[in-house]
Amino acid sequence: MYEATLEETRELFAPYLEGAPSGVVCVVAARTLGDQARGALESSAAALGYGRSCCMYATLRPVHAEDDAALDNQALFLLMEGLDPLVVVAADAEAARALGGAYRQDVPVDEPCRLFGRDAVAFTSFEGMLDDPQSKQTAWALLKKLPRFGER
Repeated sequence: MYEATLEETRELFAPYLEGAPSGVVCVVAARTLGDQARGALESSAAALGYGRSCCMYATLRPVHAEDDAALDNQALFLLMEGLDPLVVVAADAEAARALGGAYRQDVPVDEPCRLFGRDAVAFTSFEGMLDDPQSKQTAWALLKKLPRFGER
């Protein structure tokens, strides 16, 4: 049924993945997210009932990879379907565009959407929103549009 199993996907895309080995929340970002952003996403996922340490982080262009080693649309689609997360978070506008290209649909930023049957949210810049309290509240409001674990 699937082109790749979770284990095969994690091996194949190891340079692009970090976080929970079988996480149910997949966060896609253009570049590696900092500790503050990861902590905020982990706390938000826990508050939504997904548990602690439930996030997988997929980076389109990891720090140690060369520019031409970025995930293309086909590779990103295979990665996402192999991981098969319950929900998806695009941490920045570039990740939202990449997911849109991979799934051949619009992934609007700063709004919730559905991505191949999964609930998803996309940010213009999640890390940038952590700089002031009002933006943090806006980010949390968007994350709360994801279903609580077990709602769907």
